Amino acid sequence: MGNKITINPITRISGFLEIQVEVEENQIINAKSSGMLFRGFEKILRGRPPLDAIYFTERICGICSTAHSMGSTLALEDLLGIRPNENDKMIRDFMHGCEFLQNHLRHFYQYTLPDFARGPEIQPLYNVTHNDYRLPEKFNRELAENYIESLQYSRLAHEMLAVLGGKAPHTHGIFVGGVTVNLDASKWIKVKSILASIKEFVGGRMIPDAYTIAEYYPDYFENGVGYKNLMTYGVFDTYLEKDLFYVAPQVFIHGELQEFDPEKITENIHRAWYEARQIEQRPTEATVEENVYKEKAYSWIKAPRYDGYPMEVGPLARMWLSGDYTNGISTMDRTIARVLEARKIIGIMEGFLERMQPKPAQQGQYKFSGEARGKGLIDTTRGALGHWVATENEGIQNYEIITPSSWNLSPEDSEGVKGVVEEALMGTTIEDLKNPVEIGRIVRSFDPCVSCATHVISEGYSPVQIRIV
Repeated sequence: MGNKITINPITRISGFLEIQVEVEENQIINAKSSGMLFRGFEKILRGRPPLDAIYFTERICGICSTAHSMGSTLALEDLLGIRPNENDKMIRDFMHGCEFLQNHLRHFYQYTLPDFARGPEIQPLYNVTHNDYRLPEKFNRELAENYIESLQYSRLAHEMLAVLGGKAPHTHGIFVGGVTVNLDASKWIKVKSILASIKEFVGGRMIPDAYTIAEYYPDYFENGVGYKNLMTYGVFDTYLEKDLFYVAPQVFIHGELQEFDPEKITENIHRAWYEARQIEQRPTEATVEENVYKEKAYSWIKAPRYDGYPMEVGPLARMWLSGDYTNGISTMDRTIARVLEARKIIGIMEGFLERMQPKPAQQGQYKFSGEARGKGLIDTTRGALGHWVATENEGIQNYEIITPSSWNLSPEDSEGVKGVVEEALMGTTIEDLKNPVEIGRIVRSFDPCVSCATHVISEGYSPVQIRIV
């Protein structure tokens, strides 16, 4: 008889993800990814003024709040038929880039590095959780020092966002029509200086640190592979200039590159704690009710599918589809792609700075009447983010959000097809059942986040439970 291992929480950010695996002869034969948080933001928005959605949805997450303001703003602009001018669009995209940098810095150093290197020997950080630390002491010490130093650079990325957006997180600067804060020379000089310092750290420390880890953990280029189906909604893809363009919307299924069609996106609730007339719905038609007693359900996360396929989203998908990274698809490839993407984003932001003009933003008043629909599809830090909005009588009739983590962390669908993370875990060899570090490394390579804000750990309370039966 095999073992069943449950890890809850699995993440170092947002304590609402549980991973359960079945192991026979030290190999994973089944896996379940369970989102344990009911969000409910879509229900909150019904009946509210449409413009409220921008600032409300930002509160879904304290790490990727700018992502939701971008998605919501794009959905409302699509609904109203509005396009910002080129200068305001670049300023807005620069702010979005700030969030990429703060997230990638935090994820690599605070959420990924502790899996592969011993942290600084200071409380409350110092905690040896397993025995598979392979780095020589010299390299481990350097990475531990960079772990601490990275905090200031992640904070500086948020400082850039605050300079241009009024505050961070939950910026006030992104809105329908462009931006709300006027760019002047002093703000331009400040963000330029900060970006230069972050660039130096990313190129001189972060990228070499990632390759150091890869050198001593080569086996992680072989596990966590998954379906190899990749998708991006596109980001920084409305520019003709080569130094500003990143990646266009596209999908990669079974080794074939395809054009992206948003009409092929559906959500399946077979294993989720929801009830609806149809087990599979389009996001424009999504109407569900919660049912915590639903038999055989195990997650609050629905199962998004593209043309019926589970799709991996995130930095690796973007870098692969843009042609910037083609080494492979695995646990370690996700980590390498993320740090390389940070450098890519910095280059694009430098291009924005060269062209952004210090002049008043284009601001206006917007009215909603009758029935209308809009969608905002954009790639952000963790991957493909979608906002769909329908309005009626000057209020929101329906609102639907599919986050990147929904794509990556989805449960099994009604066809018996597992989610992306679930499939990535299948077949993994666990060396030590009492310390299944392989599970955490694979799952955290996807940068999982289950709609969070803050979490408190008190002395004497263990935040992670590993149950083996």
